[in-house]
Amino acid sequence: MHLKLLRPLWALPLLLPLACKDPETISVQSREKKIQAKLDEGRSLMTSGQPELAAKAFTEAAGLMPDSTEPLIELAEAQRRAGNTGAAILALKQAMALNPAEAPDIKRKLAERYEHDGRIREAIGLLVELRDTDQLRDADVFKLAHLQTMEGQHEAAFKTLERIQQERPDDVNAKVVEAEILLAKGDEVLAAKLMDRLLEEQPGLVSARVLRARYFLQSGYAEYAEQDLAQVQGEDATNPELVSVRARVLTTLERHADAEALLTKAVALYPQNADLISRLAETKLALGHKTEALSKVEQALKVQPDSARALYVRGRVQESQGDLKRAKEDFGYALNGNPRFAPALSRMWRLQQQAGEREEAMATLERLVGVGEASLEEKVALADLYAQTRMKPEQGLKLIGEALKQDATNIQYLDIQKELKKALPRKKASGPIIIRGGRR
Repeated sequence: MHLKLLRPLWALPLLLPLACKDPETISVQSREKKIQAKLDEGRSLMTSGQPELAAKAFTEAAGLMPDSTEPLIELAEAQRRAGNTGAAILALKQAMALNPAEAPDIKRKLAERYEHDGRIREAIGLLVELRDTDQLRDADVFKLAHLQTMEGQHEAAFKTLERIQQERPDDVNAKVVEAEILLAKGDEVLAAKLMDRLLEEQPGLVSARVLRARYFLQSGYAEYAEQDLAQVQGEDATNPELVSVRARVLTTLERHADAEALLTKAVALYPQNADLISRLAETKLALGHKTEALSKVEQALKVQPDSARALYVRGRVQESQGDLKRAKEDFGYALNGNPRFAPALSRMWRLQQQAGEREEAMATLERLVGVGEASLEEKVALADLYAQTRMKPEQGLKLIGEALKQDATNIQYLDIQKELKKALPRKKASGPIIIRGGRR
């Protein structure tokens, strides 16, 4: 007689749901578990600092849920941290196409990626799209106005800022951007007063601190710029824009080794940022490492073939080797891509003057002054050219006047001022002319 194994009665309720599920339901639940497992795996790998492996997990999750943007957004972040910016941008674009309702938030992320990689014009384009559809948040407004200012779009920046200025005239962040636009337009006195007032009221205001550092650097006071930047700590200190300003300060102070260390760390964080890579190349050139400098230039050009800074640094290498013709060509290529690129303008006018191309050098210096990036030395050089050619004496006197405010007894400055005054048009005699004649 065979004995039958009886199931305990308490187990029957647990078995009934399984018995009722059809194969399709079981398959869906199994797939959902796999998706969740892959997402969890990817997030765990991100936490442990393994973005490359995390990207693989998120890619698998995206394949299992092709109708969801969640794994694509996670994938974009993993690719960004792994240094694969192109793949990160592609993932965000795929997510945006998949669900247009999420497009505004995805565009913000994409604009941020472009900005971090130094692709300012593309970032502006996305933020303008958001502005034109009335989807800009306040933080986006400040960012857009800031980026427009960087690109020399001063009136567009004021227009972007207009809504917040009308609604909240005393908004601190709006005031910082206003000061930046004023500085870029050449209204240095108004900008300086506004920056000082903001930092008196809020010493921890990072954006104002960085802006004033840029102003000090441009005005020839790198030590003061360094003091302002030293106040910025933590995550803010790793921002690519701040790193760029700090590197410029260290370079101006001829602390090239410190600049190299700073930029090496920054490039590790932002390996697709052509501007930072190019700055590192320039620093290596300053240290005398020409081969390494060229290697970094090529790395930057692979990331961004039209990088103005990379082309400029390549020109600097050519210049250091005595090949002035190729140096001018590279500076020209840089300016073709970005006509406002001050470093290339700054080297170009010198080469033009050296070649006896006085009018071309004067035109280049005028462009440099126009973008608000001319040093005091360059303003004096332009005033001197005006004096030599007896052209635009009024503009020349204004420029040399700035120099005399800093060094009122400088013989060179005084001589230029004297020549410019000689070139001023003579004033016409005013009033009626009385012709006296005797009686006949």
